[in-house]
Amino acid sequence: MFKRHVVIAATAWIIGSTAYAQDAAFDSWLKTAELGANQPREENWDEIIRKAKAEGEVTIYSSASTVNALAEDFMKLYPEIKVNAYDLGSEKTIEKVVREQQAGIYTVDVVNTAGTAQMFYDLLPNHRIVNYVPRYLEDKIPAELREPLLTQVIEATVLMYNADTYKDAPPVTNVWQLTEPEWNKRFAMKSPLGSLTSLALLTSIVEHGDDFTKAYEKHAGKPLELSDGMENAGYEFLHRLLKNDLVIYDSGSKLATASGLKGQAKPPVTFSSMHYINKNGSDDYANAILYDIDPAGVFAYSTYVSIAGQSPHPNAAKLFIAFQMGSKDLTPDTKLEKPYREGESLKKLQGMAAYFKVGTFSPRTDVPLPKGGENWPNVRKIFGSAEYQRDNVAAVNDFWVVETSQ
Repeated sequence: MFKRHVVIAATAWIIGSTAYAQDAAFDSWLKTAELGANQPREENWDEIIRKAKAEGEVTIYSSASTVNALAEDFMKLYPEIKVNAYDLGSEKTIEKVVREQQAGIYTVDVVNTAGTAQMFYDLLPNHRIVNYVPRYLEDKIPAELREPLLTQVIEATVLMYNADTYKDAPPVTNVWQLTEPEWNKRFAMKSPLGSLTSLALLTSIVEHGDDFTKAYEKHAGKPLELSDGMENAGYEFLHRLLKNDLVIYDSGSKLATASGLKGQAKPPVTFSSMHYINKNGSDDYANAILYDIDPAGVFAYSTYVSIAGQSPHPNAAKLFIAFQMGSKDLTPDTKLEKPYREGESLKKLQGMAAYFKVGTFSPRTDVPLPKGGENWPNVRKIFGSAEYQRDNVAAVNDFWVVETSQ
């Protein structure tokens, strides 16, 4: 028994010592990198740029393929700094950061992804990432979009329909219509299994169950009766969608094709990423967004950007984040000409250039809106809260697994 106690005590001491060493290394890095509480009230950007160029490279883990365009544009302005960009998807981005740091590997500099619950309540408190907001942007971004993590862009999953088929009016005005026989096998979305964005969408629907209750009563003219096991109207809505033979796709681009291809007699309505509306121009689709639908047709969320804990190139990371957020010279009245990723437009938009289109919106209040997105500030939209995502995302995932296995 004595030996056992000695072994346990020794093991606890080793674990505690390891954690202390990791915390000490992290604190030392924060001081050297001038991050966290060590971030100066006034940053010297000439010095940050000089140090970034001396570091010579920056590594980005991202949930979006747009990171490749960001890398290209950054190197146009800063050719001295090599960008190593990795398009991993939201779940794999977070998983890769955690696994590498658990193994004592610190190679990534910038982490760019959605996944509010994981970013806020796992990576941030465990020192796997650090929030960084350039000081000159603090009064240009609302507090809730820069704390506890900086929002790079606001995106949305939206209800899309085919405006070629439904030229005169949208096919539905209330989400509950999509649970009725007319829309059997004619509503589609991307699977939430393996997609943090889709899972967050479902959790947001459940969180706003009261809004779905009111929408049902407005549609049906009577109180909503919940099915056995359904906790609220959000769960009930998802339950009825699945019972109505909801169609699952494995990619967002396929959803955009399904709802937007012209010449269809009965095209589906889809839950799609809002940025796919831009395929109307590139692929001659006819997608339109159901802005005027109860309770809402726009489910908005943040994509965050942060500096990885113990980043080996912290100044290049600062510069890359500042680049992503756009130049100091932008104003709401700035006139921008296509192509946005070249010349003067690129110098002003910087990292915003690759995102300057409907479906991705800057959190800054002092920048122009992309053409076609001028109504974004007034659009009826639903946001999910970080706390609800943290506490309920696992339950929603379990609900989905059970419902789709029956």
